[in-house]
Amino acid sequence: MARRSVIPDTEDAKMNMTPMIDMTFLLVVFFMLTIDLSSKEFYPVDLPYATQGNEDKDKVGDVKRFVINLSGDGHVYFKTYEFDLASEDPGEQDDAIQALQDSIRQVLGNDPTLIEPDGSSKVPVMIHADWGAKWKYVQWIMQACAHPDIKIYKLQFAVKRPPGMKDK
Repeated sequence: MARRSVIPDTEDAKMNMTPMIDMTFLLVVFFMLTIDLSSKEFYPVDLPYATQGNEDKDKVGDVKRFVINLSGDGHVYFKTYEFDLASEDPGEQDDAIQALQDSIRQVLGNDPTLIEPDGSSKVPVMIHADWGAKWKYVQWIMQACAHPDIKIYKLQFAVKRPPGMKDK
């Protein structure tokens, strides 16, 4: 009669999960450190209401549009940059507008796919402004976008529907 060998149930027969758990935590730490949380596109603002308008869903390749955020206190946020238009000093206001123009130029770069034959930009700009922001700040942003070196002529404004208004 053949003897059966019985494998005893010991600690050595169990699988060691410690290396797998270590690798999981290392991956979590890696992704937490490499994620870019500063590239949020929309700054939290209270948008104005609009009863009429058309939703624009244009895309240019992978680039949908540039979003320029304007807070109620006159701070402009574009990409990872912040500009203060609410300064009391007109020189500082001019410097902020110039810095905004430089940032837009830097983001546009020399990518020929984003430029029309006449030199204007194909990329629309959305002005995402708080309802309490001064209109002159919106005008300054519009003038910065229309600068001859930038030539962004398509502007969009972020708004929300009044409560109770339905889609057409």
